[in-house]
Formats: sequence, structure tokens, C-alpha cells
Amino acid sequence: MNYWGITMMLRRLRDKTGLACNPHTFRRSFAVLLRKAGVDCLTIRDLGRWESVSMVERYTRSFGFADAMKFYKGPLG
Repeated sequence: MNYWGITMMLRRLRDKTGLACNPHTFRRSFAVLLRKAGVDCLTIRDLGRWESVSMVERYTRSFGFADAMKFYKGPLG
């Protein structure tokens, strides 16, 4: 699958669910879910191929699980 195939798939998913579906959202959610599972920031950095641990810390600090639930609770009921 190429770039445009993924882009179109995410657009269709967004249209069907009403949720933000883009690579950035998936990347941020990936970091938050791993952090909530107790994975350390260095490992998350390596898995997500971020350049710095500070970026992982910023993602996981600024977007908590409670925030994610508020964001998704509306469309999911």
C-alpha cells in the first residue's frame, strides 16, 4: 500500500466514524497507550522512531488517557 492508499483509507474511516483519523493521531495514541501500559519513554521513542525522548514526554504528558476518552466518548456513545 502506498501513501495515497493509506490516506484514502484514513479519510474513509474518518467519514464513517466521525473520529480524527490521521497518522499524527495514531502516532500520538500509540505513545499514550504504551505509556499508560507502563512502557518507559526511551522504549516508546525507539518503537515510534521519534528523534528525542522529550517529544515522547511532550506527547504523553499533554494528552492523557482521560483526554482521549473525552475526545472519543461522543462518537462512540
